[in-house]
Amino acid sequence: MMKALILSDIHSNIIALEAIWARERDADAIYCAGDLVDYGTHPREVLDWMRAHNVVCVQGNHDRQVAETFYEPALWHVTESALQWRHHNARRLTAEDADFLLSLPEAVTFELDGVRYGMTHLYRNYELILSRHAYRSFCRARFPDCEIERLILGHTHRQGIMTLGEREVWLNPGSASYRRMDDPDQEAHYIVIENGIISLRSVPYDCSAIYAEVMRQRLALDELRVMQWFFGPRG
Repeated sequence: MMKALILSDIHSNIIALEAIWARERDADAIYCAGDLVDYGTHPREVLDWMRAHNVVCVQGNHDRQVAETFYEPALWHVTESALQWRHHNARRLTAEDADFLLSLPEAVTFELDGVRYGMTHLYRNYELILSRHAYRSFCRARFPDCEIERLILGHTHRQGIMTLGEREVWLNPGSASYRRMDDPDQEAHYIVIENGIISLRSVPYDCSAIYAEVMRQRLALDELRVMQWFFGPRG
């Protein structure tokens, strides 16, 4: 019997991450489908948490972007009116943190309850895999050394399971931090796999604390406005 916690798109949100862990701390293994950092206030705390809990991670597009920004010579010369979240997060990292993000693999495979999983951050932009042919073609390219029965993706921030065939299933835990602009849900989304059974779950967390921290940051106005919607009061 084994319980696996599947996360994705943490986006430097340590409060949401801790809320999930408070509910699922009996998990035997933790996997994360990328985007540990960017668009959030606590990148180092999230990376410390991931390392402390031996989380198996793949690299998200934001992970690479923030790590590469860390090594840009102009990082500390960006004016406040032009600061983006990638600058904000990069300025809070150490070289060890940046190298950790750059070292994350594009894809990993693992077995749970006799089922072979493949995990990678995204399929293609924000597209979904909608056919067996697309599933098989993608898995052959991304995981050439083994047959994938279940595929874990992140990136879209949209939680769900898509069954395309008997051995073609992909799942997305959604974002542990925030939704897209058409979805006002403010809970932390994730997946639990226990005894082969996939459970889509979410847990409320203190968005007001994140919102207050966001509002203390000095960033470009358009960067702040997006985050105000993600974490601000509804209604």
